[in-house]
Amino acid sequence: MEIQCPSCKKINPDSPECVRCGCELELLKTILLAAEKEVSLGREKLETGNAGEALDHATRSWRLKKTTNAARLAFLANVAEKRYEDAMQWHCRTKNHCHSEED
Repeated sequence: MEIQCPSCKKINPDSPECVRCGCELELLKTILLAAEKEVSLGREKLETGNAGEALDHATRSWRLKKTTNAARLAFLANVAEKRYEDAMQWHCRTKNHCHSEED
């Protein structure tokens, strides 16, 4: 997994520290992997009809790393739960059009 150093912005290969500035990257990598795992688990829950749990996973992922995949999952889970107003807020996040206090 390539990771951009938060300090110097250098793109790093799978490395525990930045090759340019030496910044520790392992914790960042762990956070990014956890966010991806939450989206994956959420997709599984949505596919089996458990939209509530899918939304929980999407929200946890979003809190770790604000990604389009997390926002899309939350949008779909809200639509499945017929929470259309909440779904629209997540839709805005997928497009980066809208900003709310939760962003």
